[in-house]
Amino acid sequence: MNKFLLLGAATLLLCSSIFARETNSMRSSFELVSVGDSEASLLQKMGKPKPRYFVYEDGRYTCAATEYKYDIDMQTYTVWVCRGEIFKIDVKNK
Repeated sequence: MNKFLLLGAATLLLCSSIFARETNSMRSSFELVSVGDSEASLLQKMGKPKPRYFVYEDGRYTCAATEYKYDIDMQTYTVWVCRGEIFKIDVKNK
């Protein structure tokens, strides 16, 4: 029985490090970027990586979105922008 508990705990830890989790902000060395900030502010503070463009659909909400990825301190932050405003930030441990 203890083996199954250990296996389950190990699986949960592994899954939490593999899958991205949502956050409200990200910080570089000196700058803070949060959900609700403008795309211009993001690019000024964090720089411009190669963007990915796609159509974001969430049931009743659809828009042409842009995705930016930043590698900061052993983590990958994915920032989604729609209509010139950050609407979602995910973080994934490397």
